[in-house]
Amino acid sequence: MRILKNKIELSGQGLHSGKICNLKIEPCESDKIILNGLEINKFELDGSSRGSDYILPDGSKIRTCEHVLSALTGCGIWSKVKINVDGGEMPALDGCAAMLSEEILKNSETVSAENKNKILRISHPVIIRENNKRFIAAFPIDENEEKLLINYMVEYDYIGAQILDFEYSSENYIKNISRARTFAYERDINYLRSHGMAMGGNLENAILIGEKNINASGGLRWPDEFVRHKILDLIGDLTAVGVPIYAHIIALRAGHDLHLKLAKKIREEII
Repeated sequence: MRILKNKIELSGQGLHSGKICNLKIEPCESDKIILNGLEINKFELDGSSRGSDYILPDGSKIRTCEHVLSALTGCGIWSKVKINVDGGEMPALDGCAAMLSEEILKNSETVSAENKNKILRISHPVIIRENNKRFIAAFPIDENEEKLLINYMVEYDYIGAQILDFEYSSENYIKNISRARTFAYERDINYLRSHGMAMGGNLENAILIGEKNINASGGLRWPDEFVRHKILDLIGDLTAVGVPIYAHIIALRAGHDLHLKLAKKIREEII
């Protein structure tokens, strides 16, 4: 676990809106992550629009929260931090969590293991099933184990199936997950932009998948960068639970919608 010590300020285009959004992350005294004045576990959630949107009590949304929250909790920060963002969306930055993770590490410090009593142990299976092809579940792990395990499988046109087993630690996250970029299909770009999405996407912050080519600045960072990015998204989406968890999570062709439904069901059934 880590605690933020100094303020971080970053600006950039929103991935969907294309508008400049300003992000400020700074220390506070709350035992939760605070986002635009509200505890992170108090938000209504929407994962239906190509990202994870957090809905404020007045009905307004903060769009595409997943990468910023993934950087925070992936680095081990679950409390004593408040986030403020204007522009209605998180800045896309580098399309992953690497840039923000680097800033977090420079501006935070490790705290003692006494905070382990704030980690939630999943006590019974929590299952979200859309159909026989899409599924996500959190299962209890052995009572003597203190870990978060993720088994994630994706399957995409032109890419095929990718499977990755990941055991969470901040070191493992930073080395093997934080640099995995978001992606989109070339065939979908016109549709997305006609519906006000992907306006801030480019080859510096996203991978573009074509029928014959995969376009990415500098090439793919791993052959399985796509499933690594889905684990990045999942870690960010689980932030909505409000506390870190010990569990074994299995995801099959999931995505933001199922991630957030799982987070919400954990909040309802276990906390």
